[in-house]
This record gives sequence, structure tokens and C-alpha cells, in this order.
Amino acid sequence: MTTAALITKLKKLDKRKDKHVLEAIEILLRDDSKEARIRSRLLEGAIRSEDDIDNGRVMTITEAKRKMSAHLAARRRSRDREKGTKRA
Repeated sequence: MTTAALITKLKKLDKRKDKHVLEAIEILLRDDSKEARIRSRLLEGAIRSEDDIDNGRVMTITEAKRKMSAHLAARRRSRDREKGTKRA
């Protein structure tokens, strides 16, 4: 990630008002262990999830299952083509 991208990301985080998110960021800034890096990835995922929910980028369980089934079927077809086999 470039310096400019990091600065942009930090500025977005600066606008957050959620106390728990801000506390988590403060903890991450203090600690540079492997555990802290794992926490950082989890926190980043949680923040992206919150943003997705806030912006209406969600789907029902049925939609998610349908999308996953289609994705897995496409992967199986691709794998089978590479191996030269067909699935019934």
C-alpha cells in the first residue's frame, strides 16, 4: 500500500465516531506483534463490513447461497475443463 493510500485510509478512520473502533485503532498503534497484525486484519474486515452495511451492500441468506452455489459450480466446471473430464 502506498503512503498516499495509507494517509487516505487514516483520514477516513479519523472521521469515525464509534468508541470501540477508535479504541481498537489506538491499541493497534501501540502494539506491533503478530497478534496485533492479526487483530488489525480482523478490525479492517469489520470496518469494511460496517461500511458495506451502511452503504446497503448486503444480500439475503438465499441470495448469498445462490451466489456461492453458482461460483462453486463455475469453479468445478473450470477445474474439470483443465483436467479434461466432465461432471454429470
